[in-house]
Amino acid sequence: MIKAKTKELKPGDIIAEHILNPEGQVLLAAGTTLSEKTISLLALWGVREIRLREEKDTDDDLRLSLQFDEIIAKNSQLFDKIKTIAETEPTEITSIFNEKSSQQYGDISHKFSKILLDLKESKDITSLTVIANIICKYATTTTGVLAYTLQREITAARHENLINHSMSVAIISAKIAKLLGYSEDATHTIVLGALIHDIGKIQLPDNIFSKEDCKSLEEQSLYQGHVQAGYDLVKSLGLPREATLILLHHHEYQDGSGFPLHLTAAKIHPYAQIVGYANLFDSLLHEKDTTPNFFAIRTKLTQEGATKFDTAIIDIFDHYLESFDFNLNVELNDGRKAEIIYNHPFFMSLVVRTDNGQFIDLSKNKDVFIAKLTL
Repeated sequence: MIKAKTKELKPGDIIAEHILNPEGQVLLAAGTTLSEKTISLLALWGVREIRLREEKDTDDDLRLSLQFDEIIAKNSQLFDKIKTIAETEPTEITSIFNEKSSQQYGDISHKFSKILLDLKESKDITSLTVIANIICKYATTTTGVLAYTLQREITAARHENLINHSMSVAIISAKIAKLLGYSEDATHTIVLGALIHDIGKIQLPDNIFSKEDCKSLEEQSLYQGHVQAGYDLVKSLGLPREATLILLHHHEYQDGSGFPLHLTAAKIHPYAQIVGYANLFDSLLHEKDTTPNFFAIRTKLTQEGATKFDTAIIDIFDHYLESFDFNLNVELNDGRKAEIIYNHPFFMSLVVRTDNGQFIDLSKNKDVFIAKLTL
């Protein structure tokens, strides 16, 4: 269903809802195919905008969408009241968005940076285990576990980016493991593997730090060598075997298109699939030094990940991201600021409420879409 201005209507368009007069009488019934005459009548009646049925719409889609519009119309004042209560009586929710948590994670990142950089010489896996414990606790007790990942910025310092990326992948991996019902011990091992998954990048030259930097087959081969380089760095440290396999398998995909061994589904460790998926998610968020289009990334993850990762991982994390959408602040493509208030029955379609109180169903207005998150 899509909104259309009366002056833009053309013969053959199909009305998705009843057109009523002020007394509630039906002037044109839903399902009516418009003609030149009925378009002229709409203009004469002063109807400026109507909703049209699209080819993909089912009767159930239209019914649910129109029901929601009715709810919004009747409860607009209620949303205003809820917003006022939320602003005047804030609830304490543990979240990395708050200043204290951000400072704590800044401290952890600093400590982790030194541990990872010195790991080959120090062989200090005890400190690494402590960091893993902290992240496990954070992922299970904090509401906004993706905030750290969404807030972090790409910097000019290569090592700092490696640390931030590894921390993000560990946090995301812990969340996925929790959603999948893994035990505390298994989750800890997954986090440990996530923290070291890219340690081999320390050995790469400055001009090759990600696959996007590779301009030739030689550079691509050099980049892919970070997996073996990482294994050589940690193989004698006494880490759990599964953590080492995470490092070795985190770029392997179920369809055999990964590297370095081109393994297929049955041969890839399930822990590595979790970390590999978290690695892809974080990489997509930070492909460019701009605020990510969170919603385009969700689509890319579900579509492109289908052949590469276990569908259980994809489905459960996307369901989590769907719930994470609610109450996010966003900026629309026309510059307006808004808040997501509803996840529409149509797949990947949301309803937002702008700063001036206007409700916009993004499934109906194709000219308006979410440009970016505003944190």
